[in-house]
Amino acid sequence: MKLTICLMILLTFSIALDVDTASGQTSLSLEIHREGSLLELEEVVKILEAGFQAIHPSKKYWIEIKSVHQYEKIRLPSGILQCDLLIPETARSGGKVSALLLFRTHGREVGKSRVNATVDIYTDVIVSARYMGRHQDIQTKDLQWMRRSLATLPNDFLSEMKEVLGKRTIIAVNRGEVLRAGMVEEPPLLKKGDRVILVLENPQLKITTFGEVKEEGRRGDRIKLVNLSSRKEVSGRILDGHTVRIDF
Repeated sequence: MKLTICLMILLTFSIALDVDTASGQTSLSLEIHREGSLLELEEVVKILEAGFQAIHPSKKYWIEIKSVHQYEKIRLPSGILQCDLLIPETARSGGKVSALLLFRTHGREVGKSRVNATVDIYTDVIVSARYMGRHQDIQTKDLQWMRRSLATLPNDFLSEMKEVLGKRTIIAVNRGEVLRAGMVEEPPLLKKGDRVILVLENPQLKITTFGEVKEEGRRGDRIKLVNLSSRKEVSGRILDGHTVRIDF
């Protein structure tokens, strides 16, 4: 039996438009071209594959229907049908999935089948290649790629090197641990004890002198410093790795 499934043109996929927040369900519509009468397991698998691929259209995700544990074997007309796939919002990451397939032709419902399946959705994530201590600067040698099931990953997992390289750890990270957004941060531009140029200016006047940083900070942060000329404590905003604009 030859079977083709495609997303309907009018449903250029947008998950936000197809989520019913009241019911907590995601609804997808697919057009299917089928032969025969009885709904076959192969059709159910292909509908699930197409639906989850629509939820995760990026090539970074791999969909695998591990098994279909149960589905209602119903009789359907042959030809072109529209199938609405309804799954709980919580099942978008895969795992044990309970779905409802609603079949229609010319706007009229011609059958429905409840499906229980195990769906694995894999993606490549960044994991620690070695133990990293707290506040350690992250380098390429500290990282490696690993393919993991989406159902096992935290919501803030990282999958782009640019999200990690040049940053530092907030907490200690064990070898093989998936890196999360909450584990890394931009390293401070200035650290306690750094010597910088202090700039004090207004439309009529500009004064520069040297100062010592009393607390770490990033670009745009306000920090405390000591004016090395007057030995007074001042505060200012970090402009770059060498300069702080002092408050009036």
